[in-house]
Amino acid sequence: MENSEDPFVQKWKKTRDKGLLRHLISSGLSFGILLFVVLTAFNYFASDVIFKSTYDFLVQLLISIIIGGGFYALMTWFLNELMYKRKTENK
Repeated sequence: MENSEDPFVQKWKKTRDKGLLRHLISSGLSFGILLFVVLTAFNYFASDVIFKSTYDFLVQLLISIIIGGGFYALMTWFLNELMYKRKTENK
């Protein structure tokens, strides 16, 4: 199979063309919300911690999205770029 026919290469090329900012927003936001839901469920069921105020809720939501989602999106971007370059470089 040629590199141009590789499903990863085709999919990543489309994502890459959209840009890092769009990837940060779509992947980072999705992962951040998922992370928030998992952490909230864990806090509620495992440690019986509940949000005492709306402020606590919003702080955890923003931390999950900005730090967790942002980190995830940046890591996936750079790792996928590395894989893409390795698969498409001329040998």
